[in-house]
Amino acid sequence: MKTKTIALALLLSIFGVTGCSESKEDTKQAVMSEMKEAGEATAETYEDAKEEAADSWDDAKDSAEEAYEDGKGMASDAYEEGKEKASDAYEEGKEMGADMMEEGAAKTEELKDATAKKLREACIKMKEKMGGDVSECDTKD
Repeated sequence: MKTKTIALALLLSIFGVTGCSESKEDTKQAVMSEMKEAGEATAETYEDAKEEAADSWDDAKDSAEEAYEDGKGMASDAYEEGKEKASDAYEEGKEMGADMMEEGAAKTEELKDATAKKLREACIKMKEKMGGDVSECDTKD
């Protein structure tokens, strides 16, 4: 800074008042030119930053939309898979229930037959002990 001041003082003394006014005007023009260039550079930098921010926003928005669509597809697939599994489980349960009903009916018939046989045997023993016609123990359905 001191060097510039000294150089300016020397210039003023060499050129005098007239030269000084012209020098001031030249300096003013140079400063204005530099300020204009700096303003243009700042404006360019601002525009570039604004464009980069817009591009980043668009990229983020596109990524978010893509993630949303992927998530929606995955949820839909999971729902369909769950629905299919539930349907399969229902059908299996229905078949198992039908099988159990058939087994239960078969067991019931076995128990009925065994009970009828035991009743006939008891009837025969009672008729033999107390006297009576054993043929009465044979029942017809």
